[in-house]
Amino acid sequence: GAFFVLTMKNVPPLNGGELMPLMDTGIALIEFDTPTSYKTSEVEKVLSRVENMVYEQPYIEMVSSVIGSEPGQISFGGGGATAQSAKMTIHMVDRKHRKETIWQIEDKWRATLRSIPGVRSFRVSEYGATPLSTTKAPLDIIISGPDSVVVSNLADKCLEALKGLPGLVDVRRSWYFDKAENDVVVDPALARLYGTSPAQVATQLKTAVKGIGATAMRLKGFLDIPILVQYAGKDIHEPQQIKDIYVSSNFGQIPLRSLASVKTSLDQPFITREKLQNTIDVTGGNRIYTIAQVAKMAKKRVSKIKPPEGYTIQVSGTAADMKTGKQEMGKALMIGLVLLYMLLLAMFKSFRHPVTIMAAIPLAIAGAMWGLLLFDKPMCKPATMGLILLGGTIVNNSILLLDFILNARKRGIEKNEAIVQSVQLRIRPILMTTVSTIVGLTPLIFEMAVGLERMSPLGIVAASGLLVGTFLTMIVIPVVYSSMDSISNGIGRTWRLLWV
Repeated sequence: GAFFVLTMKNVPPLNGGELMPLMDTGIALIEFDTPTSYKTSEVEKVLSRVENMVYEQPYIEMVSSVIGSEPGQISFGGGGATAQSAKMTIHMVDRKHRKETIWQIEDKWRATLRSIPGVRSFRVSEYGATPLSTTKAPLDIIISGPDSVVVSNLADKCLEALKGLPGLVDVRRSWYFDKAENDVVVDPALARLYGTSPAQVATQLKTAVKGIGATAMRLKGFLDIPILVQYAGKDIHEPQQIKDIYVSSNFGQIPLRSLASVKTSLDQPFITREKLQNTIDVTGGNRIYTIAQVAKMAKKRVSKIKPPEGYTIQVSGTAADMKTGKQEMGKALMIGLVLLYMLLLAMFKSFRHPVTIMAAIPLAIAGAMWGLLLFDKPMCKPATMGLILLGGTIVNNSILLLDFILNARKRGIEKNEAIVQSVQLRIRPILMTTVSTIVGLTPLIFEMAVGLERMSPLGIVAASGLLVGTFLTMIVIPVVYSSMDSISNGIGRTWRLLWV
């Protein structure tokens, strides 16, 4: 009991937690943002510098780069990105043909990216770092509220609070108030004087800037291509040239400056909302420490920030996915234990014998925790699956021992002698079963094939739990049986005395 309690109190915090264990997929992702004022040509220059950094690393097979996304269109893999953002997908040779792991390579890239001019913020991760496609980052702090300015200020406070947090890397916010916006303000009085209105001016301004469909180029066997009529690029290239656009009036064509002014202000490059509230994301990744450990430290720091009424700061990301997954796997584990108890109840036709048999499960779980710590693996979904597997496997040894003891006692053998004989005669088949199972799990435990990193915690939990549980079962199960038998006999004698 002490071994189980001390283990569960001290070891799981050291193991940490992940939704899924880290995996060297051989595919790395680099996402970075440049200042919002950068033109496409400037972003391309920054991208070229980053690509040169990548190609300096050996074992690179292929690099795919995307800048921004097409406004108003659904874009595969880049939807919602600004023209000043870029995403790179880098394919390397598999881990067996590299001297460095993908995480060591990523650390080198992080150090170089900090010194590349034009890279404002970045994120470097391996493909599959967020197991769920809907999760933005391992750590995602969602700040929401009615006013974007207040939300932005809260994001700055979160960034300051997270500064220097151990294990947290690639901290960035989703947007800044740095997008130059030109607002055309039409004077209503002047518009009436010229015989027009702000709405008519806006329509003509849109035609000049974005163009208007005049006709279509019809091609046989192909879709029609729309032909737009708009100002020439050189006449509308700079924001200041908007004032020179001509609009219709009762006095003919007049320049826009005659009845409107152009004001320049800074705004957010895009708007994100959740449940009708303006939102901003402060995201980050984890390194060295597990996401459970990093999220716990981050939540402690962020909790010191007191948002105004109507504003919320929520720690989400993989940590939130883990909470949901933990609940699901916990339910599965409980259902498995209940079904196991019912099966043993039917087999032994006793309420106490299933308890004796299942006493081995806590010991095996404690051994599994030490196995994860030894192999430096976090508690995760595959590890929980291993616990479910372990619960159904470790009881086999207990069943062998208890079945022999019960049959021996039916033959008239004294209790202590029956217990000793059960261990002496059953130890060989128990060890044969345990050793063969552990040997069979060896390729999974030592990740002998590419991709086994994802499921190795399952093998570690099953093997280490079996190993520790088997040897402790030889001691604990006989002791538990003997104790429960003595208690049962004592209670029976007491009832008989009271009845008499």
